[in-house]
Amino acid sequence: MVRRLLIAASPGLFASLAQQFSALGGHELRALAEVGASPAEADAAVLDGAFCDAPALARALRDAGFAGPIVIIGDAAPDADAALARPFRFADLLAALAPAPLETPDLGARLTEKEAAILDRLIRARGAIVTKAELLADVWGYGPSVSTRTLETHIHRLRKKVETDPRRPQKLLTEDGGYRIEKWRAANLPP
Repeated sequence: MVRRLLIAASPGLFASLAQQFSALGGHELRALAEVGASPAEADAAVLDGAFCDAPALARALRDAGFAGPIVIIGDAAPDADAALARPFRFADLLAALAPAPLETPDLGARLTEKEAAILDRLIRARGAIVTKAELLADVWGYGPSVSTRTLETHIHRLRKKVETDPRRPQKLLTEDGGYRIEKWRAANLPP
């Protein structure tokens, strides 16, 4: 599963991060200023306060509906999830970008590998819609031309495990072109 990161940083820092994330694997970096770098298509953002007005950019991302973690390199800001002071260690950046603790809820039910991967991807979106194409690509590695009903089948089975009434879902919602998790909290899960 590829994590897409938006980066607003100097060319030097961007190149350094690109090299480190490339060695780690599983990450796609886009400069926030790039044409086509849409916050809706990203999982997290890293904003360098020495390069841009990071607090204002964090606010703009939140106003645009960005739900992923925002890490600022520099001073903390209300709309950021974490701030790292210079010099920072790459491991600290990875920890700041790590999924929140609610990523591994105790469902009281056994999930298959694919169900767990779907749930993880939806939870990491923090309430934003994840398209069917994104789920098929991230969970199964399918390309855009693949036609299958496997996702719908897995969602149906997953709802039986997480919803009180799977016919009237309250947590795992179907939206235009995709799915999202609504107000995910451990207290909302079945016993």
